[in-house]
Amino acid sequence: MSEHLLRYAVPASEWTDALPIGNGALGAMCFGDPAEAVFVLNEETAWSGSPASERMPPTVGADAAAAALARAREAMADGRFADADEAVRLLQHRHTQAYLPVATLRVAIAGAAPTAASDGAGYERSLDLRTATHTVRTGPLDAPLVQRTWISAPHGVMVHEIEAPEAVDIEVVLDTGLQELDRVGSGAEEATLLFRLPSDVVPPHDDSAEPIVFDAAAEVVEGAVCVRVLSDAPDPGRPLRGIRTLRLIVAVETTFTRIGAPPRGSAEDAAERARARIERALADGLERVRAEQLDDHGRLYGRVELDLDAPTPDAVTDRRLRDVNVVDGAAGELAEPAADPGLAALLFHYGRYLLICSSRPGGLPGTLQGIWNGEMRPPWSSNYTTNINVQMNYWAAHTTALAETEEPLLDLVEALADNGRETAGRLYGARGWVAHHNTDAWAYTQPVGNGVHDAQWAFWPMAGFWLCRHLEERHRFGAGDPLSRERAHRVIRQASLFALDWVHRGPDGTFTTLLSTSPENDYRTPDGGRAAVTTGAALDLVLLREHLAADLALAAQLGHDSAADADAVRIREVLNGLAPVRVTASGSIAEWGGDPDAVDPHHRHVSPVAFVYPGADDLGEEHRRAASRFLDARGDDATGWSLAWKLALRARLREPGRVDGLLKLVFRDMTLPRDAEVGGLYPSLLAAHPPFQIDGNLGYTAAIAECLLQSHRGDIELLPAVPASFGGGRVRGLRARPGIVVDIAWEMSDSGARLTSARLTAETDAAAGTRLVRWPGGSARVELHAGRPVELDRG
Repeated sequence: MSEHLLRYAVPASEWTDALPIGNGALGAMCFGDPAEAVFVLNEETAWSGSPASERMPPTVGADAAAAALARAREAMADGRFADADEAVRLLQHRHTQAYLPVATLRVAIAGAAPTAASDGAGYERSLDLRTATHTVRTGPLDAPLVQRTWISAPHGVMVHEIEAPEAVDIEVVLDTGLQELDRVGSGAEEATLLFRLPSDVVPPHDDSAEPIVFDAAAEVVEGAVCVRVLSDAPDPGRPLRGIRTLRLIVAVETTFTRIGAPPRGSAEDAAERARARIERALADGLERVRAEQLDDHGRLYGRVELDLDAPTPDAVTDRRLRDVNVVDGAAGELAEPAADPGLAALLFHYGRYLLICSSRPGGLPGTLQGIWNGEMRPPWSSNYTTNINVQMNYWAAHTTALAETEEPLLDLVEALADNGRETAGRLYGARGWVAHHNTDAWAYTQPVGNGVHDAQWAFWPMAGFWLCRHLEERHRFGAGDPLSRERAHRVIRQASLFALDWVHRGPDGTFTTLLSTSPENDYRTPDGGRAAVTTGAALDLVLLREHLAADLALAAQLGHDSAADADAVRIREVLNGLAPVRVTASGSIAEWGGDPDAVDPHHRHVSPVAFVYPGADDLGEEHRRAASRFLDARGDDATGWSLAWKLALRARLREPGRVDGLLKLVFRDMTLPRDAEVGGLYPSLLAAHPPFQIDGNLGYTAAIAECLLQSHRGDIELLPAVPASFGGGRVRGLRARPGIVVDIAWEMSDSGARLTSARLTAETDAAAGTRLVRWPGGSARVELHAGRPVELDRG
């Protein structure tokens, strides 16, 4: 049964119970109380600070940085590993800036009946993923009070509609946790709130006497929320009294200009633009606004659909989640998703919905929470964490036919390449550009930590290589034109120059990284202590190998592979001499140089096997077996985003049984008592790190796509790792490299998924040609022509 609807019998009591809507820029968390509708509003450009934040003192000068690196290298040579950690802390600057909520909108309805009854009688709230519409119905079925809320991308406005069977009175209240500059209007017909963002927000994991700073002299983002009220009030002088129909139109504008650039203008300027948005919507007519919103969202959302054969239970979504967590009448440690396979399809669709609603061309990438954050000091600043999380947000972009949603990430990478040149030269004396494990809307590139944070996460100058994968991968899916390839190669080549200056030749003659960490993990030193800095961590070698190979391949495609290109010659030399990813004596993947023991052998990061996924570097059967053994030793249980990554890894390893085991963890109900470091789902089906991180949702969708279709090895592989809990089903619209639309249907047997039909369509001439298609128990060569569907002959 196809699953596209989340529904609930009671309003949200917590932020993580609320339901998200958005248009890529403007977002709202909808709580659904029938007596007082509450919307926590976000706008993608509402960031504290400015580009000047990266220049806030104290900064690390070139001489101090060189001395710190020399001290770290000397400590490594002497076997004083903890001292190397201390030395690289001297490279740390401050912190990135934070993504913040702009306002809370409350729409109180006097006489709404019933109010939020504890038993949910006469009440339902829902989120229709197909139309991106939040709906609340309260009262008798034949004459309910209905509230609908949706956000238009074409017009850039949020619309909240109330249809009441009897006359009601309305009150509209707009509040903000930001610095309020002014209010214009009474709220009866129009209200505009002007605000100013803080100049600095210290993340909650750091202590500070003044964690949120509003500096009147600082150049920061300002903005405005504008609300317009349309109603059928009998008395025009009292537009919120005695109404049966209301339309509330909301627009938000700020002085943000583009990623990495300073803000421009004033809150008043932003208010004028917000009002102009509303005027345009009214001039076009709300019927047209709604029609264009439905068309815009449906055009993206409708490209892909997963349909499992199991019937959908007649129960609200949170009850369905609780039910798969109850075995023999008691809550279990593990969920049983096989009891309700439709939840797996619903969560798959939800991930695509969240990506569409949080990332659109011309805007900013989705943060750790997409575009939905309700806190003034959000976890990890609700920023971009570049050692896995922001990349995971976009893993499903190509495979599930949402390539355009990835464009903001590519814009961020270009901005980091611009800003990172100064950081590479000052901190490392290197050419090219560098970025570390955190960044923000200002394209911050330095190591964070104030000189006191652990090197295991704060020292990682490898982010550029992982981010550049997205520049190159989109071309493998046929999403880039020649001009975008040229732009991509310029950024990739500049990152390669940093690599050339950063690698060192080891004692065995191979190239490696002399100062290296495995993200957020540490190891036991020979004296029983702990350290993070090592040589040649596996992830460094994986990223460098893929990056340098991609640079040369793209250069050849563009005709830039001249023998006179000294940089290309050096890149080829380093690539050919790069140290291999090692297999340990126990048959696992070596995480660090020297193969020490991990302090936490079950750590949530599984970076050493990134060559399996999201990488596409097939290192051979020995490494595949070692990757599986590494995951076995790491264990299945983890935080939400880590579970999603492990799902994708097990899919790539073609281990559907292990996928099923991980799904039992993914679908844990987080309202039940859980350990602090394990993930699952909140009643809203938002993924718990915990707390909420959207990468768990988006990574899950990418992983399920990998279970159904893979194309990274050149062939098209159908049903490589379908979990038995899915049963039979069908999927429509998945994308394979280099731009092939694939529809698949299957049955589930005791031996696994059995292909029943498949159809392939090359989207362009470049994707056409003869393709080898594989599936469990068979294979065939298929001749594809652009735009002409081909039914697979399984005979």
